[in-house]
Amino acid sequence: MKHIKPLNWKGKQLEKRIDLKKEPEVEGLALLPMGCSTLFDPGWETDFSGMVLDGLCQPHYRDIYGCYGDCWWAAQVPDGLTNYSTYSDVCPVAANDWRKLQYVKP
Repeated sequence: MKHIKPLNWKGKQLEKRIDLKKEPEVEGLALLPMGCSTLFDPGWETDFSGMVLDGLCQPHYRDIYGCYGDCWWAAQVPDGLTNYSTYSDVCPVAANDWRKLQYVKP
């Protein structure tokens, strides 16, 4: 970035602090999507009745698969990505077999 010149005092102070000879450090978040828009989770945008705002804060009633992912309420339900990978094996079709799911107690 040698072709960029600071125009104000703050920019000049930043230029003094940055070591241009040092290789920039970059940390990627390959395993963590940045927000829910990167996941395919139908029903996240609206609730079961088709309304936009009503009923979105009831994940354990209507969307148990969506609420244990990376987006929200990760502490209240089992983490299916890391700790309990076989949690939903007894329930291949959630609409028919949801009663077979067991709660995980520490």
